[in-house]
Amino acid sequence: MRTTKHFPLRLASAIAVLALITGPVFGSPFSHYAGIYSSEAPDTTDASGPAGPAFSVSLGPDGTATVTQDIGKGAVTTFGHWSDAGSRITIKFDAAGDKPADAPMVFQPGHDGLQPVTWNRGLWGKTTPPALKKEDSNWHASKKHGSR
Repeated sequence: MRTTKHFPLRLASAIAVLALITGPVFGSPFSHYAGIYSSEAPDTTDASGPAGPAFSVSLGPDGTATVTQDIGKGAVTTFGHWSDAGSRITIKFDAAGDKPADAPMVFQPGHDGLQPVTWNRGLWGKTTPPALKKEDSNWHASKKHGSR
């Protein structure tokens, strides 16, 4: 006769394996997309005109996201959570106070960064947000050197 004493252990093992396999879908700490991505505003030598569009995206290994967008009228920063579906990175924004959450922002990953696919057209108007390059910086090292 077969016993079922090991069933909970087998179930726990199966759940752990499933979590490791599906982890990247939910923005797990194992996703290679975690990091800081940014674009630079075009170089303006003439201070009379506004800076060009620029923005940055920080994808935390814990699934948190920070997006700062500036189309030349002042920076707007929003917070949310990201997920990795392999072919798309989606950021779902948190509601801020009484204001409803912004519509999700979607990016297409590339070999060296992210290309916006869906964005806040109310903020950007007819302007297409620039592509983002992944920064090759060590935040902790920068923090140490900056605090001297």
